Amino acid sequence: MNKTKNIIEFPNLIKKKKEKMVEIRDEIEKILTNYAINERDLWAVSLAAGRFASINLEKLDGEKQTLNFFKNCIDTQRKFELTRNSSNIS
Repeated sequence: MNKTKNIIEFPNLIKKKKEKMVEIRDEIEKILTNYAINERDLWAVSLAAGRFASINLEKLDGEKQTLNFFKNCIDTQRKFELTRNSSNIS
């Protein structure tokens, strides 16, 4: 008899939270991209989104963590762009 049949697995709350955060991030990025296209002003939309993020993150996490978050975002994007195949224009 398999003894593990009576074990109830608890949900992985960290995994669920991460999945939800990715879902929200992707949806917000789609909304902001569409807004920037409709308004033909990526710069203004980026400033507005950045302002919203910086103000609220500073209140929630403090200045140091907020600045680290933005630096991490920039570094991550830079690394992604460096690893892209520049010969692939699709």
